[in-house]
Amino acid sequence: MEKNWTLRTIITLVLMTTAVVMLLPSILDHEKHPWVLKINEGINLGLDLRGGIHFVLSVDVEKAVQDRLDRRTDEIRMRLEDESIPYESVSVRYEDNSLIVVLKENAERDKFRNRIVDFFNDLRRTGVDGNEHRFVLRDDAVQHIKESSVEQALETLRSRIDELGLREPIVAKQGETSILIQLPGYRDVERARSIIGQTAQLEFRIVAEDIDPLGEYEGEIPEGIFLHKERGTSSEGATLIFTYAMSRDRELLREFLKDKAPEGTEFLLEEKIYPNGEREYQSYLLYRQAYLTGDMLTDARVSIDQQRNRPYVSMNFDRNGARIFADVTGRFVNRRMAIVLDERVNSAPVIQQRIEGGSAMITLNAIGDFNSIFAEARDLALVLRAGSLPAPVTFEENRTVGPSLGQDSIQRGKTSVIIGLAVVVLFMLIYYGLAGLVANVALFLNIVFIMAGMAMFGATLTFPGIAGIVLTIGMAVDANVIIFERIKEEMGLGKVIVDAINNGYEKAWSAIFDANITTAIAAFILWEFGTGPIRGFAITLLMGILSSMFTAIFVTRILFNYLTRVGMSKFSLWQRN
Repeated sequence: MEKNWTLRTIITLVLMTTAVVMLLPSILDHEKHPWVLKINEGINLGLDLRGGIHFVLSVDVEKAVQDRLDRRTDEIRMRLEDESIPYESVSVRYEDNSLIVVLKENAERDKFRNRIVDFFNDLRRTGVDGNEHRFVLRDDAVQHIKESSVEQALETLRSRIDELGLREPIVAKQGETSILIQLPGYRDVERARSIIGQTAQLEFRIVAEDIDPLGEYEGEIPEGIFLHKERGTSSEGATLIFTYAMSRDRELLREFLKDKAPEGTEFLLEEKIYPNGEREYQSYLLYRQAYLTGDMLTDARVSIDQQRNRPYVSMNFDRNGARIFADVTGRFVNRRMAIVLDERVNSAPVIQQRIEGGSAMITLNAIGDFNSIFAEARDLALVLRAGSLPAPVTFEENRTVGPSLGQDSIQRGKTSVIIGLAVVVLFMLIYYGLAGLVANVALFLNIVFIMAGMAMFGATLTFPGIAGIVLTIGMAVDANVIIFERIKEEMGLGKVIVDAINNGYEKAWSAIFDANITTAIAAFILWEFGTGPIRGFAITLLMGILSSMFTAIFVTRILFNYLTRVGMSKFSLWQRN
């Protein structure tokens, strides 16, 4: 028996020492007190206590559906060509999620049905009018696209924020199409918006130099737009002449180019930034087919151009991407390949030769010093590594929580904890006397263990978490009250104090366990399915339950044992009147 109590005491002292060591980084600054072991980052404060950034984003699920229709249009067009089925056009109507395929007179209808209609199972043919075949996206396919776009956006945003190295950020779904993001302690709003809001859809597409719709344009050219001719070379070595438009007014240029791209192509713009800060936009006519996309990347990182001393983003493709990149560059030697990021042309270099190895680069048109360009390249590499968003996102809500609000919340939390603790301590002393003092010692240890556990596991303390601690203070003595009442019953039966204590703990155990296990189950459910403040409350409640059971049953039993050993034969356990 002696060895058993000695072992319990040693375990308790070790846990107390460990808890104090864990708490020191949260109490003392390591720079001012170098002797403090930096074994953890201290207790992490939530957005409501520390301040930071709060975003609510809306995912444009309709754009995700439109992108699926665009891909299906391109795929149907390519499949028609592969199967040698002659056609007039393949067009899309976004307003009712439909596709229209117009075949030529000599097209084989059975072959079209077997090779095209039955191939795309997310499309349903709604009607045939001569050579015109109408299709619509199935309702279940539309719903799946919308739901999966939100889920994919959620995972992509989590990956991007993880790359920032923040502690305990919150990224959670809110409603049907919205995403909640909280970044405690983060202050750079513009960088956060840039990284979070950038779609980062990367595509490698061929410039349609063999088509020259602007060269045939005979209408009036608006003031501020200039047309220029340029020579290129086909893959067979023939000379190509194509026309591009330039302007300093992006919207004016977009309006001019509207509806001028032939079927299967589109105009996109490249932004040129000059040393004086002026911007100019140049048009490129691109084939819609994207030979490579960002989901084929395995890595993206910042590299330095030693000749120009400018940062750029180097990229590596996976095995399939490397094979496609080699095939495409081999097929289109002497042609321009445009690197398109978020519907903007980053650059359109001429392919000099077949490129093996599966690597490419993105140069930055940014102006400024080396550090600013490096920071932009670093953020671009970050979003490329994390992956592109399946659809654009818009910021519905953008709030910055200042540190003054956090300090006010902390002060209110401290006050509530002190008041709650004082009331409970005073009640236990008045009502149970010396036994109440034992319970109060366990109560203080309970708070120390809760805070040490949060520091050790890197949990986030929020204002609702402080409420959980206040609740735990009230619940912590509940087990002791049950034990003390059982001891009083045993003493009323004439038992000696040692037997009364032993029997009291044994009879109180089942009631204490049942009460705490049900509360723990409820707290676990809140933690598993809750978000933000609810999880903060659940975490402190769970830790409080575990800690209070240990201190109320284990620690107080040790203290009673040593008090009886030093000759205390009677405790002033007050009786109710």
